[in-house]
Amino acid sequence: MTNNKDKKRIRMRPMLIVLLGFLVVMFVGAFILALPISNQDGKWMRFTHAIFWAMNGVCGTGLVATPTAMTFTGFGQAVLLLIIQFGGLGFMTMATFVFIIIRKKITLKDRIAIQEALGQDQMKGVVKLVRNIMIVTFIIELAGAALLVPFFCVRNGAIGVWQALFTSVSAFCNAGFDILGRAGNEYGSLTDYSGNYGIILIVALIAILGSFGFPVIDDILKCRFRHKRYRFHTKAVLIVSLSIMGFGTLFFFASEFNSPATAGMNVGEKLLNCMFQAVTGSSTAGYSSLDQTKMSASGMVLSGIIMFIGSSPCSTGGGIKTTTFAAIVLMAWSGLRGKDDIVVGKHSISIKTGLRAIAVLVLGSALIFTGVMIICATDGISPVGYVLYDTISAFTTTGLSMGIVPTLSDAALYVLAVVMFI
Repeated sequence: MTNNKDKKRIRMRPMLIVLLGFLVVMFVGAFILALPISNQDGKWMRFTHAIFWAMNGVCGTGLVATPTAMTFTGFGQAVLLLIIQFGGLGFMTMATFVFIIIRKKITLKDRIAIQEALGQDQMKGVVKLVRNIMIVTFIIELAGAALLVPFFCVRNGAIGVWQALFTSVSAFCNAGFDILGRAGNEYGSLTDYSGNYGIILIVALIAILGSFGFPVIDDILKCRFRHKRYRFHTKAVLIVSLSIMGFGTLFFFASEFNSPATAGMNVGEKLLNCMFQAVTGSSTAGYSSLDQTKMSASGMVLSGIIMFIGSSPCSTGGGIKTTTFAAIVLMAWSGLRGKDDIVVGKHSISIKTGLRAIAVLVLGSALIFTGVMIICATDGISPVGYVLYDTISAFTTTGLSMGIVPTLSDAALYVLAVVMFI
């Protein structure tokens, strides 16, 4: 019979495996990215920047200290893309996929680790879930790349094929890295394509699918869009995610209609790009078609809030998660009505779940403000609002930025790296 210490040790082992797995990939990735063959200048990359790049890739963040397209060679970009793919799918998912390919037996301890990494309630079917995750991922990423190829190739020639693949993988993994920078707009992301409906809508759709989470996609495919058969988790994710995106679109459309961020755009383009701002923030995709520094103050605030809420559980995105946000709102609503239970229709949410959601909210907020204070103390050059925005982006692994990262000190970069890793 196992005692409490043994049970805790069993639970901790998968967590340590996942933690150490990410750290190993981060350090190996940093070493490869630092090699002269990976860099366009043919020199070794600084240790701090290599670590920061690799941490961004593993966490799927996209906060960059130098422009991606002008920093890495084709080899370096390919290595970064592999790191992004690893970070989006997770250590245990990738490891399990390799085990399946080489036909290695997946032990009970491996299954426990997979269960913990994927946030599943039961161990049954986790290996099959991993297989389905990989299949769905490759289908969506390749389909997204195929749809983007014509748009990029018409504008950029043959290199557009690689740009399409890189953008599709980065969008689905909600990483926000781009290789579209050019002289004069090195950190432009998708701002050069703000009037291209095809690229904006395709990238938005890929990012949304990545943010829903694999269990939700699996449920939708199994039920064939018959929403009455969806699990409660799927319904909650769809309602919260689409509500945030819809509200965000309308709010941004109102707040940015006459702001410098949408100057020169017609009404349709303004609506398109405001929708994309809501999607890229809520999915934590990190791509931007609007210059973040030119947004209105209210738009920046809402963008920060949407990033903080983030995507859904078992997805490639970050944030405190839509279900955590829903639990907090429902708990507050029950408290205002003087109820002892959290009930939604025929379903109930335990008080323990509600308390865990509050814990995530408090700890996440504390981490962000601690990071902001340390960065301001060590750097002290950038406006506090910009530092807060980029720190929220780091914590939620979004990648939207006020452009301060290239100006930050090494100490501040390490702080951001720790925040995004946590």
